[in-house]
Amino acid sequence: MPASDPADSRPAPPPTPRWLWWALAACLLAGLWRFGALVLHEPLIALANSYDEVRYSACFDLYPDRPESVPPDRNSPAAPYSRYRFVAAKDPICYWSTELLFQGAAAAVFHAEEAATGAKAHSVRWIGAFKLAAMLALWAAFTIAWLRRREPWSALANGLLLPLLFADPANTIYLNTFYAEWTALLALYAVAGLILIHEGKPARGHAFGLLALAAAALALSKIQHIVLPFGIAVAMLALGRWRDRVWLWKGKALLIGALAGIIVQVVQLQRDSEEIRAINVFNQADVVFTALLPNSRDPAATAQSLGLSPQCLQYSGKRAWQMPGFPADLCPELTRVSRSRELLALLREPDMALRIGWAGLANLHPWVAPGLGLVEGGDFAPLPAQFFSWSDLFARHPLLRTLLFGTPFAAFIALLWRQRWRAWPRLLTVTVLTLVVTLGTLAVTVLGDGLADVPKQGHLVYNAALAWWIGALVVGGRSLCPVARRRKAL
Repeated sequence: MPASDPADSRPAPPPTPRWLWWALAACLLAGLWRFGALVLHEPLIALANSYDEVRYSACFDLYPDRPESVPPDRNSPAAPYSRYRFVAAKDPICYWSTELLFQGAAAAVFHAEEAATGAKAHSVRWIGAFKLAAMLALWAAFTIAWLRRREPWSALANGLLLPLLFADPANTIYLNTFYAEWTALLALYAVAGLILIHEGKPARGHAFGLLALAAAALALSKIQHIVLPFGIAVAMLALGRWRDRVWLWKGKALLIGALAGIIVQVVQLQRDSEEIRAINVFNQADVVFTALLPNSRDPAATAQSLGLSPQCLQYSGKRAWQMPGFPADLCPELTRVSRSRELLALLREPDMALRIGWAGLANLHPWVAPGLGLVEGGDFAPLPAQFFSWSDLFARHPLLRTLLFGTPFAAFIALLWRQRWRAWPRLLTVTVLTLVVTLGTLAVTVLGDGLADVPKQGHLVYNAALAWWIGALVVGGRSLCPVARRRKAL
């Protein structure tokens, strides 16, 4: 008789438990219900245009369907628009972004619609449909991957992200818009999911290329995230070197993708136009007047070190749009304030850096971006009361916000204590990812745009923290589950 294959004697992996199928089905149905209730709502619920949308929609000459007397690139902060049309604007600004993939698909549908029916105004819900389809496809792909690996609890954690996190209105208000926040969330989800699925595994198939592509997509989603995938790459390389004495292939893939994205963004930042110069001045004013000067022990000395005249001090605490004119006209020296001068000011006054960081964290709430209308036809109308968002809960309870953001840091210390991470290596990886996203996003936000728009620019911080909590609670539930304990004992 032929010798039996040693693999034949291995115990067959346990089948996928029936409860998991029911749980995943419930997650999908609950997620679709939450998505549909907001995305299909009449009138449209979406984040109104704060001018950021124009940076992307202008790439396709798409602007809100308004009277011709209204300049096409004018912002509309009071309410969103559900209909857009093609307008040949003068000197349109076009930011390169991963977001343009979805907008390009929607623009193609609009052109086809015009050719077929002659319609001039088009529904913005098309772009929402493409963005939602991409999220559902990625969620399904990760769910199937965890099921194939016979890891039901990881599949459950991934499944819960759909109804509890991605379908939260704080995220879904970006679906039917030309903002890039949803694209950044999608790219971060792809990066984190690929890292975790291949935890402790060699590179197989297209995993290396997919992870590099996801890192590049994250770096290109928004200029604010230009260095975020680079920080994740460095963290993964350092983690692998410290934990396993190897340079993890995941870190190398992330590094390649991050550098590719950084190169493209650096080229973009070198472009010169009146619009880009104006945006840079507004951002510089926000950094100086909402972050540096209000948090300095000696604002006059800090202003002098930045090269500002004493008259500029009167605008301390004001956002750029709150100033009584163009910031560079009111404070001409503002255009000469470089990033190196800002960093030197922070190094000379380290406690100012701590105060700015704490203020950035405190200004994250509410999670639903404030200051802009959410209902079409409204006048700065907020989210309707029938839509629940974690934003409302965390805005009302500071202690919950402290637990939300602080627990991952405490968990990191606990995992390192006496190498407790050896029992939960994947939890260590998730915790490191959460800390990098939190610290990296906040740092770039306050140094790039001050404290003027922290909830919107820092929206990934909430997503990372909530995802960590969902994963941690599932891990805790697994340790308490009698079935899991019996299987472990066997």
